Amino acid sequence: MPPPNMAYFLGTWTFEWNVPESPLGPAGKLKGTETYRKAQDGAAYESEIEGEGPQGAFKGRATTVYNEKEKIVTRSETGLFGVSLVKSGPIGGDLGGYYTIFWESAPIKKDGKTIKLKGKTQMLSPAYYRLQIQISVDGGPYTNFGNPWFRKAEGKSSS
Repeated sequence: MPPPNMAYFLGTWTFEWNVPESPLGPAGKLKGTETYRKAQDGAAYESEIEGEGPQGAFKGRATTVYNEKEKIVTRSETGLFGVSLVKSGPIGGDLGGYYTIFWESAPIKKDGKTIKLKGKTQMLSPAYYRLQIQISVDGGPYTNFGNPWFRKAEGKSSS
């Protein structure tokens, strides 16, 4: 399998995400953009997230790092749902260039609850990728937390 090209994410992506009620916030639709650029050190990718949701406007930031030797992707996020989150896991792919990151979050605390997320990021085409996310609260079973689609915004790229 050829190594993934993490520059795939560079540029601006629009997203829509229907989230259920959870300790992270009320149910509703999140809509916005995420713009990726290469970090100054060249080893990571940084992104800025802006959008609207059931609780109003939100902003976030993320840093994504790929460890080529271990084939592990780690993403650190701040600002979404009022928490900081670290997701990490292996990436796999096929000779056709389709890659999937299988990740889990470290436990996070919010309003006295312990929350874990897990899921996969499916790099489906140059124009679209999708997340499939599950949530567990206080060690309970994982349940669906939404399947947002990300679409490359035309004419908006960042390097």
